[in-house]
Amino acid sequence: MKPTWKIGIIVAAVPLIIIAVILWGSYKEARFDLVSLPDNGVVLNNEQETLQFQKGNTLYRSWNSDQLIAKNDKEDTRNQIMKSAILYLDKEALMFTENVPVIDTNGVSSKLKGNKVYESKGSTYQYNKSEINEKSVVKLANRQYFLNADATLYLGGEKIKEVSKPLLLIDKTGSVTIYENKKKSRYLGHMTLKINDDTVLDASSEIYTIGDRKIDLASFGGTDNEKLVVKEDEQKDKKEAEKKKEEEKQKELAEKEAEKNNETKEANGSNESNDTKVASKDNESENDSNKTSGEQSSGLNATKKYGDDLNVGKGSTEAGTNNTSGNKNSGSKGNTNGTATQEDLDKIDDYEAVLRKLDELNKKLERNIPVLRIGYISPNVTSTKVSYSYADPNNTLIGVTKISAVDEKTGKTVNTQYVSAVDTEALLTDLSPNGKYHLEFTYQYDLGTDKGIQEVKIQSDSFTTQSVSAIYQMQSVTSTTMKLNVALDAQIDNVKRARVKVTKADGDSFYMNASANLINGNGELINVTGLDPSTAYHFQIVIDMKNGETIELNSSENYYTMQATVLKSLKASQSADKVLQVQYDWSSADYTLNQATIELKDENDQTKVDYQVVNQEKGNIRLVPVTKDESLNMEAKLVLETTNNETKESKTFEYPVKQDIQYNKNATLTINLTPFQTEENNTKQAEESNTKATEEDNAKQTEEVDSNTVAGQETKNTNSITTKVEDVLAPQNATYDMTFSMQRKTGETYQLAFERRAVGTEDNWSTWTTQKIATDENGQIKHTETISKLAKESFDYRIAVYDANGILQLYVYQE
Repeated sequence: MKPTWKIGIIVAAVPLIIIAVILWGSYKEARFDLVSLPDNGVVLNNEQETLQFQKGNTLYRSWNSDQLIAKNDKEDTRNQIMKSAILYLDKEALMFTENVPVIDTNGVSSKLKGNKVYESKGSTYQYNKSEINEKSVVKLANRQYFLNADATLYLGGEKIKEVSKPLLLIDKTGSVTIYENKKKSRYLGHMTLKINDDTVLDASSEIYTIGDRKIDLASFGGTDNEKLVVKEDEQKDKKEAEKKKEEEKQKELAEKEAEKNNETKEANGSNESNDTKVASKDNESENDSNKTSGEQSSGLNATKKYGDDLNVGKGSTEAGTNNTSGNKNSGSKGNTNGTATQEDLDKIDDYEAVLRKLDELNKKLERNIPVLRIGYISPNVTSTKVSYSYADPNNTLIGVTKISAVDEKTGKTVNTQYVSAVDTEALLTDLSPNGKYHLEFTYQYDLGTDKGIQEVKIQSDSFTTQSVSAIYQMQSVTSTTMKLNVALDAQIDNVKRARVKVTKADGDSFYMNASANLINGNGELINVTGLDPSTAYHFQIVIDMKNGETIELNSSENYYTMQATVLKSLKASQSADKVLQVQYDWSSADYTLNQATIELKDENDQTKVDYQVVNQEKGNIRLVPVTKDESLNMEAKLVLETTNNETKESKTFEYPVKQDIQYNKNATLTINLTPFQTEENNTKQAEESNTKATEEDNAKQTEEVDSNTVAGQETKNTNSITTKVEDVLAPQNATYDMTFSMQRKTGETYQLAFERRAVGTEDNWSTWTTQKIATDENGQIKHTETISKLAKESFDYRIAVYDANGILQLYVYQE
């Protein structure tokens, strides 16, 4: 094969390989940097809308570098978020999706770790040795910053509100969207944030001022660790150069306009009067001062990074014409000093150019045309606030100012406000969420000439109202109730009513009214009752506006009610180690379990059987019955003492065990006279052991038995007459064999505790000897202890059997 053919094949294969890789990556949905989110929280999605995530959701980066959050792998629950974003976790912790720089107040940057949890430690955030100190600024991306401080927000030099640890998203005009405390707001205008008198963040210019230092935040790229400080003299030189450049631009524009006007006059054969009046130098100075009014305030404003003035859009001067589209319409045009003035203004579309032209015209007039200056526009969800002022040194402004909000999609005026000359702020309502609008200002003036009253109409820059998202946080759940904290990430005005729509898994739904707290940004705790156990529900906030519009916000995820109070299983049995075991599975969303106990009864006579608990845990109780019987049939009942979660009232649940319990010890304890211990065999002893003596002894034994019965002693296994005779015939120094026997598995080791207590008492049992013993090859244990006749007559005896680990297994009483 020729080399050229080889090269051709390789060149042709390269794009095919690239396409195949892309298709493969898309098909396989390759995921990188997977993280299981450690807690619930919120984050901004790729459209800067609030997105909730849940603990256990997966954060990952796709093959094309998109940042995604997925609830699970079974269905398509992916949500795309900003590539470089902050995840706000519920426990006041932060997580960044990428490695990002943090800039301290000395202008030194360090790198933060992506996909790591930075926990709140006082005024700082920490992960290992990485830290976000107070007043530091985290740069997420170009024109995206997180300020770790509380600050006062100023817009156009005007104090707006206090903010805490805001996320700042700046567009190219210098306008800023602020996200803090799970709420967002947007402002069109020059923004600064004042932390204290020495520390000011000029957000629109991306300049952080700390004392005499000015840190250019835009210069940091994420890997730079160099201290970047803009010197004061350099900043001043830069401003002067920009000012000089702007003056030259304005001069050039004025010359072009003058040439164009001269050509127009020559074509019409008109001669302009040579006695045009020129304003005095004092008037020029006054107008220059008015031009800069509202742009500087107490050192809180700085030169904007993307322009010297706020670019608020197109405008024109018209008389009696409702220009809703921004185009120039014909109409009767007034002028202040000939038609040239009004025509010149009509030819200028840019608002800033209109302001400059008005300033130029006013320098040539005895009385000035009022100049409207927009300070800022703050769009909300269904309204917008606008701040403005007039430069009117000669009081030529008359009447009221008409401010209209125009829907750019339909071209219709949706709201109009009329404000007086002393007003500096207006609120326009009846707007729609995420809608595009502009404002039109119409005002009148009279210069005292024969032209009478003139009108000026100025159109603002286009702006978009905020979107609004609902945030749902489950507080508590029972089988029939849910307590849900609902809030909005933006404030809504002119609301008629707000409701929470509760939808069941099968589609049935009902509504619950919400209070004003939900609308004004404080949030509200909704208590939903009457729900079904073990059922999925989701919630949705529905807002009815006064203008008739209905806003349906995002729904919550599915939340499940708990299963009602239920006992799933209950059984009792004797285990191999002879311990009685009661196992149960009980759950309740309405009640909290405080204590679980067992009641045991003898099946034959229904008498209570005492027991001793060996160990107890949730759903399992192990106990040893305290009974003298070697075997016994018992009835058991589970008793649960609980407290209602809502009312805090106590309630007892009782559940009988359906089957009887067959309890068998397979162990005995006997006490018998040690063999060959009768009196000496002589005649005297034989005579004394005649029938009379026997009868007296029997009478004595009967008396002792009666005495024991009075003392509460019961003997089920009464010794025979022969045994009693042997006891009587036994000498005072006779001994008895106490024998314990038990059948178990071969090779097991046990600990035996010989316990006793005084006859006829309810004293506690005391241990007088212990033995460690193992079963023989037949699984048999047999052990004998010798006691005296006095000890036998003075005490009752039992054996406590423990396993090799010292855990009680059973009690064996003497027969």
